[in-house]
Amino acid sequence: MKPFVTAERLRELLDCDPAAGTFRWKARRKGVQIGALAGAISSATGYRIIKIDQRLYFAHRLIWFFVHGVWPGADLDHINRQRADNRIANLRPATRSQNQGNTISWRTNTSGYRGVRRTRYGRWKATISKNCCLIHLGTFDTPEEAHAAYCAEAKSFWGEFAREG
Repeated sequence: MKPFVTAERLRELLDCDPAAGTFRWKARRKGVQIGALAGAISSATGYRIIKIDQRLYFAHRLIWFFVHGVWPGADLDHINRQRADNRIANLRPATRSQNQGNTISWRTNTSGYRGVRRTRYGRWKATISKNCCLIHLGTFDTPEEAHAAYCAEAKSFWGEFAREG
């Protein structure tokens, strides 16, 4: 596997605007003009991907490296949950668990509340996933009560990374 790009090589190839969260090519590349926006949004993941020296990089990780001079740890969280918004102000280091706390509800969610689903008996069940374990928070008469239980647990577990929606 090719080694990660160095800071010197990154600065040789790309101009970075951390406030805008963008990279533009400084060097002429095959099929790319100088000044062109670097990378493309992946249709599979929604993240901007940039290819440098035959290796693919997530743009948000490159921006962190460009600004801080070190590669980010395991995860970087997009605070506003917009995967293509790579402004440095929108990025924060996170554990995998914290990053999961800042995700949206599943598309299959029919209750309208994260962590809440209807039981086959017509009541509402609240659950939360912690460290790959699903934890039952209780069964409630209304989805709002179940959602309140979820929110309280999410706040205590993920703190600032917790999302209610």
